[in-house]
Amino acid sequence: MKNLIFITIFKILIKIKELSFYLKKYYIMKKSFKNIENKNSVSDRYQKLPIYFQKNNNKINYNKIFSFLYDFSGKTIFFITKKECLITVLKSLNLKNIYPKYIKNIYEINDKDNFFYIIGNLYNSFIDTQKDLLFLSTKEIFKISNNKNISLIKNQFLYQLKINDLIIHIQHGVGRYQGLATIKTASCESEYLVILYAEENKLYVPISYLHLISPYVGNIEKNVVLNKLGHDKWNKEKNKISKNLCDHAAILLNIYANRLSKKGFAFKKNEKEYNLFCKEFPFKVTLDQKKAIKSVLNDMYKSIPMDRLICGDVGFGKTEVAMRAAFICISNKKQVIVLVPTTLLAEQHFNSFKKRFYNWSVNIDILSRFSNAKEKEKILKDIKLGNINILVGTHKILFENITWYNLGLLIIDEEHRFGVTHKEIIKEIYSHIDILTLTATPIPRTLNMAMNGIKSLSIISNPPEERKKIKTFIEEYNPILIKKAIFREISRGGQVYYIYNKVRGINNIAMKLLNLVPDAKIKVSHGQMNHNELKTIMNEFYQNHFNILVCTTIIESGINIPKANTIIIENSDYFGLSQLHQLRGRIGRSSTQGYALLLVNNLKKITINARKRLEAISETNNFGGGFNLSNRDLEIRGIGELLGKEQSGHVNGIGINLYIKLLHRTIKLYKNGEKKILLEDLIKKSDIELHVPSLLPKNYIHDVSQRLFFYERIENANNEKEIEKIYFELLNQFGKLPTFAENLILIAKIKLLTKKIGISYIKSSKNIGIIKFNKINSINMEYLLSRFNKEPHLWKMIDSTKLKFIHNFKDDFLRLNWIFNLLKNLKKISNKKHEL
Repeated sequence: MKNLIFITIFKILIKIKELSFYLKKYYIMKKSFKNIENKNSVSDRYQKLPIYFQKNNNKINYNKIFSFLYDFSGKTIFFITKKECLITVLKSLNLKNIYPKYIKNIYEINDKDNFFYIIGNLYNSFIDTQKDLLFLSTKEIFKISNNKNISLIKNQFLYQLKINDLIIHIQHGVGRYQGLATIKTASCESEYLVILYAEENKLYVPISYLHLISPYVGNIEKNVVLNKLGHDKWNKEKNKISKNLCDHAAILLNIYANRLSKKGFAFKKNEKEYNLFCKEFPFKVTLDQKKAIKSVLNDMYKSIPMDRLICGDVGFGKTEVAMRAAFICISNKKQVIVLVPTTLLAEQHFNSFKKRFYNWSVNIDILSRFSNAKEKEKILKDIKLGNINILVGTHKILFENITWYNLGLLIIDEEHRFGVTHKEIIKEIYSHIDILTLTATPIPRTLNMAMNGIKSLSIISNPPEERKKIKTFIEEYNPILIKKAIFREISRGGQVYYIYNKVRGINNIAMKLLNLVPDAKIKVSHGQMNHNELKTIMNEFYQNHFNILVCTTIIESGINIPKANTIIIENSDYFGLSQLHQLRGRIGRSSTQGYALLLVNNLKKITINARKRLEAISETNNFGGGFNLSNRDLEIRGIGELLGKEQSGHVNGIGINLYIKLLHRTIKLYKNGEKKILLEDLIKKSDIELHVPSLLPKNYIHDVSQRLFFYERIENANNEKEIEKIYFELLNQFGKLPTFAENLILIAKIKLLTKKIGISYIKSSKNIGIIKFNKINSINMEYLLSRFNKEPHLWKMIDSTKLKFIHNFKDDFLRLNWIFNLLKNLKKISNKKHEL
């Protein structure tokens, strides 16, 4: 016992000593901070940052700053002031692949993470060389706040809105965002989002009704006319949109239903063989890859034919997902087609699959436009007999009269490269088998279907380890710049792609480059060459026998040359967004830094859409940008190409974001058996009138965008766990929640319960309240009757759906808690639904 007491005392003394040590460190550091803030000179221990941090007024210096951050060996602590928009700063850092962890002070720094942030002010950034710590004020990094590299994809969320941006209210139409306003009434204080409509009329929308509002993302070249408040024109437009949504939902559901009605094959896994195959993969599987593989295999185990889209940037490991699916298919004695858009990509996939399946008795062959008659005849015969397990080929496969021995899986790489005719053939012939689509930039139609649950979607957003971002530059054509870019790549032993997308004149381009860089070895390739010549050139380039490949977009899909890490694209303004993304993806596939130079003849003369495409490719310079690019593509191309001209007009009326969101909800209601669907039905939520002040006060969160960010997240939360997570984020970032903010969190939980139970509204004052139930609800009648029996004087049924309660509450928070607990008990545990 004495020993135990002695050990306890000893431990306490050590803790006191540790605390004393850290307090001493804290005061030394605090003093150092003060010295640094007040003096320009810094001691040897505290080192100034390079000059480009102070002169952060152009893109070059901005890029240098982030290169410095990536190369810094120690820990980096960002100081974000309360005046800055925390969300914008963090999102901007995320776009640069930096994910800082929140800490209250420097003593919370851990060994696991490299980047941290503190809410506070730091006048001058500096390095503590002794502790290897970089203290950085984000005000210095983001001096040029309009820089394209830190822009977010515009107007995906309400918090990204700026004053006068277009916004849409489902009941009143299109207006302009005017910020937030706090209004105090006789009953309570609340915050409102302000929308300006035609004739200078303003609408004040309570933050509890944010679900009625959406940023307007449409064809921004079109002059959008603001609606008039109370005018019948918007109601007529709403009715047309409702019909259009129902028609579109019916078409998509019909496609889905046809697939569900077909009997597929339920694959089984030989665990031992599959694990052996997985172990042969020479790289570490990323977390996203694991999730994608799990989803694909789960689909394959079902008897319903799979239709899954795997979206991941070039080099992110989509092919390995496909190979594991192919292995499962072959182990079940079935055959696999790998369909690719180009002959070069077919060759590469053929070689990749042969290499991956080397240790297994799997026969793999290739069919393309370069297969001669004799080869083709043998391939078709072997397929029929079941001698070929995997067939890799171009769209030529679709037009051949192939008799399959036992086909089980179709893998489509880069679907956007196939035409409408090809897709119709796939739908007609192969809809009974499992289909797996791989893409770096999904076409908007496919993306739209995936988002709406018609096609299953898996996203691989994390890059493999040691992968570096490609540095992208948009410049006017300049021979000196081209020479410099080529020389830089060649001098480090690398190779260059030079894209010129016209066969006529491509040899002249090669001659020009040879005059610029006489020591370079240059060759030309394009789609009009014969197969053997093209194959020889690509093989020589792969073997590093020459430095520069001048070519058309023939290299767009799948070609992987490890030493080629600079790409120069002439007339880049004529390329599509997905094309630019694919071409850029040919480089930087290893730990070597990649450079993309996008050239235009005259930046002032390019079209508006071309400018948007180039800005988008520059903005999505982050890893996993393909998915974001496809979202942005919706905005640039307009809805016409996505859905057709008939839907186009209606969509422009409400914007793409809202249309897709409503379409998703329409499909859900259709699946649940609803026949007549109005626009109001799609955004209907329980009406809650509790006459309690509920908001995030200005003195708690100063920045308007930050408040809107949290309001939007609270409003869109799907369960109590999500709300709890938001609560702790607020607590960590801004401290203890004031009473009004506590009310906001509790009301959000009450709203979720009303939805689960089936309550259309709750109205409550200090002493009295009314709950109105939907006809279809999920009430625990046993609990309700027991409350009636125990407290008959407090309860009254007004009619078959309305319940009145009487209670004397001391304060608002107690009243909210009482309502919350009542609803928790009212929620029926089983899934059976009863009428009240």
